[in-house]
Amino acid sequence: MSNRVLTPKPDGSPRNSSKGRDLWHRVVSMFISFALVAVVVGYVVGPAAWQWTAATDRQAELSDYTDRVFEQFTNISAPPSDTDLVAQLKAASTSPQAGPIVLTYHDIGYNSSEYTVTPEAFASQMQLLADAGWQTLSAGQLSDWLDGKPLPPHSVQITFDDGAHGIWQYADPILARNNQRAVAYVITGFVGTRNPYYATWSELTRMHASGRWDIQAHTHLGHIEIPTDAAGHTGPFLTNLQYLPEANRVETPSEFRTRVSEDLLESKKQLVTHGFPEPQFFAYPFSAHTEVAGVEGVLGEAVQSLFKAAMLDTPRAAVATRPSELAVGNVDRMDMTSDVSIETFAERILAVSPISPAGVQPLSIANQWTTYTEDHVRLTMDDSGGAVIDPGPLGYVGRLFAPLKTGLWNRYTVDAVLGGFGRAGEGTATGLTVLTKDPQQVDISVSADSYTISQLKGTEVRVLAQGKLPVAGSHQAEVAVDFGSVTVKIDGRQVSSTPLVRSGTYVPAGGIQLTGYRQTAESPVPRVLELSVR
Repeated sequence: MSNRVLTPKPDGSPRNSSKGRDLWHRVVSMFISFALVAVVVGYVVGPAAWQWTAATDRQAELSDYTDRVFEQFTNISAPPSDTDLVAQLKAASTSPQAGPIVLTYHDIGYNSSEYTVTPEAFASQMQLLADAGWQTLSAGQLSDWLDGKPLPPHSVQITFDDGAHGIWQYADPILARNNQRAVAYVITGFVGTRNPYYATWSELTRMHASGRWDIQAHTHLGHIEIPTDAAGHTGPFLTNLQYLPEANRVETPSEFRTRVSEDLLESKKQLVTHGFPEPQFFAYPFSAHTEVAGVEGVLGEAVQSLFKAAMLDTPRAAVATRPSELAVGNVDRMDMTSDVSIETFAERILAVSPISPAGVQPLSIANQWTTYTEDHVRLTMDDSGGAVIDPGPLGYVGRLFAPLKTGLWNRYTVDAVLGGFGRAGEGTATGLTVLTKDPQQVDISVSADSYTISQLKGTEVRVLAQGKLPVAGSHQAEVAVDFGSVTVKIDGRQVSSTPLVRSGTYVPAGGIQLTGYRQTAESPVPRVLELSVR
């Protein structure tokens, strides 16, 4: 046992006592524990606090951004509509025998593409329609029209191709302000990609839920060009045979059919899977719908089997749905591009505003006539108010009455006095065509002493009836177009009744054309002395 004496600490406590050592160890241990806890807490709480602060700052930034975006949504103002343009649209002609006026947009925004219309321009266009009392059509109303129900007068359908984000960001609030609606043709495989170019599924869902939008099909992944040969040439996905580099060949017609059909089916499936009604309509990408040699008709058959109708596009021109396109399930649309002024916008709508066949006097509207290729030409009138249809010697000429405004007439009667004849055998014929540009159009040709009724069948002309007439300087023709037939009377006597073939719900349709033929320089000039439609 040690007898070493412990000297006290300066404070009087003994040194090296076991009790003191234990206390000291406990104090140090507690200090270290608290320090470790502090470090851990600091490690966890410190960043969390920083993140919370940063998140709060970020939320403030996002709120500010949202407020600014909300201003963009709601404060795209339109100047007061031009009163003259409003008056013209209000006074535009209408007809129950008319097709839809359909406008196509792509994006609404501020990029430099010709297919991007600024929000201000779009707002002005929609404001003009609203101020003029024009109604915007739903996909359901277009479907009803295809089933035979007339469209409302002064109506137009607004469509957007691709599904760009700008239609949610800018177009939707503009439509909401004017109580208007639209149809979006969506590339389902591109939804939410190339952020922020394409709208998201969430945005499309909100658009549809508003009641302002119908969401329709524009392919799944088929809105692209594909390689068509080993040299690197490309063409639209839906209309070309795809080059397969691994096989050093183009796909077979069977492979083409499978590829196209699967893409169209997938576009429908994606829309239904995301909660939208099954689409009734399809928009051709690039308006490309004519296949290359070897697969003609495959695309059209696939589209017609899956959709009620398909949409085409024409830029930089006024265009209305044509009978030949409607017969195969296509609806024509006018592209609205960045260069379209508000005056041009109104002009194109007025150019296709339909004329009713009821009581119209075509010869009194001399500035509404065109050539067969629809180049405008003023009808030449004689002193008695008749029309001169002069092709010149050894010539044939046709003059169509307002084809963009009358192209879907399907029930009407034309009364005409066809003349300009001298005596038999002088080589002059004056004619009238009904259902112009329809695959079943009927031509009536009259000379001084004979008549011929014929019908186009593809590229061939089929004679339906012909016969002799008493020699006269003119003959009266009455042509009645009804849903099921075309009936022709010459000088009060029925000479022909031709049945018309309907395709599904499609009814043959078309307007009227005047024709003239002169065999020699001495042949009299063809004239139409009277013309009315009822």
